[in-house]
Amino acid sequence: MTYAKAHPVRLIGGRLALDFANTADWSDEGQIVHEKIETLDDLRTWLDALKLTPATLPEDVRQLHRFRADIRALLRGGTNTATLAPAALIDPAMFGTGKTVATGQSLETLIAVSAMSILMDKRERERLKMCPAHDCGWLFIDETKNSRRRWCSMETCGNRAKATRHYARQKTPQKREEN
Repeated sequence: MTYAKAHPVRLIGGRLALDFANTADWSDEGQIVHEKIETLDDLRTWLDALKLTPATLPEDVRQLHRFRADIRALLRGGTNTATLAPAALIDPAMFGTGKTVATGQSLETLIAVSAMSILMDKRERERLKMCPAHDCGWLFIDETKNSRRRWCSMETCGNRAKATRHYARQKTPQKREEN
């Protein structure tokens, strides 16, 4: 499944709120480097990949982009929570009903509940990591036994880092020989 500009939908965060934050690539300074959800059709593609059908969607993706920035800041320990009102977003009736959580809930509510479940669980908070790759900044829960996962995805960021290190090692001896 791909977004309109042929970028694949990748769900690697392990939680809805993290996959939502990962719908953009982020610079080290927290600026968006590459936007994945540029239109409501892109949003629908992402939701289809998740097999999620919330009751309501935002009318404008810009509203969703602001919400995403707030969610990401909250998950990273920031205080930019102006658009989040967790108590007002969570409908207590959705718990314990045995129904799909998405029934009757807005996308923002589902994402806020996901983010709060991460923040309320000490183990999840401790295993929440950010990919160190340049211009990635994706968030994920490290669920490995020894908590040593480093990259959002070994197939992309991990392999690029390994290739860069390999290239640097190969190039270094040549410079010494020339001197």
